[in-house]
Amino acid sequence: MRLKAIDAAYQFVADTFPGCKVAFLAGSASRGEDKPTSDLDLVVILREGEPAGYRESFERYGWKLEVFIHNEHTYMPQFEKERIDGKPILSAMMLEGIVLIEEKPGLAEPFKAAAGSSLAQGPEPLTQAFVDASRYFMFDFVDDFEDAVDEREAIMTLNAMSVRLGDFILRLNGRWSGSGKTMTRALYRMDPELADRYFAALDAYYTRRDKAPMIQFVYSIYEPLGGRLYDGFSMGKH
Repeated sequence: MRLKAIDAAYQFVADTFPGCKVAFLAGSASRGEDKPTSDLDLVVILREGEPAGYRESFERYGWKLEVFIHNEHTYMPQFEKERIDGKPILSAMMLEGIVLIEEKPGLAEPFKAAAGSSLAQGPEPLTQAFVDASRYFMFDFVDDFEDAVDEREAIMTLNAMSVRLGDFILRLNGRWSGSGKTMTRALYRMDPELADRYFAALDAYYTRRDKAPMIQFVYSIYEPLGGRLYDGFSMGKH
């Protein structure tokens, strides 16, 4: 029997992590937007001394559950890692999620405040070395894409290139990135016109096999940074 999302989440935490300090339900289910294929995204804060700092997947009550298990010593280091990686998974879940369980009233608030502070800081700025490496490797993708005769190779190259490109655009502009739908939403929040051009360039190849719009789009992003970098580029040199 498939329970309602919030009932399933509450029952799971009560059964699997009895006595936890705080638990949050995040994602589409917390907003009442879950679909038949949605899973339940949970954050559980355990007491000190219990194993924590990991994620685990379960299937219970007709739902898939993705659970992030932490304690008071592990969640802040994860926030710092997210600022370096540029993808705010745990912090966004804790800030935006609804409180399922708290050991005493108000106990969830400091966790939400810490998550909000981390998100407000934004990701770590890109270093010049990171930008230079992106200039080098992105145009390596462009060359492979432009030269590809086999459509399957062109598609695989474009797929890899487009994900790295979207992430780079967001990080270059000091924005949080994401994966899949979260990257799409982040691009549109940042600059709807640019996002439209990005997806139009993708669509040009997927529907008409026209490579030019994506190649031109890449150049438009990198030209203000110095464009293509090859001669003299080095990594790991001491």
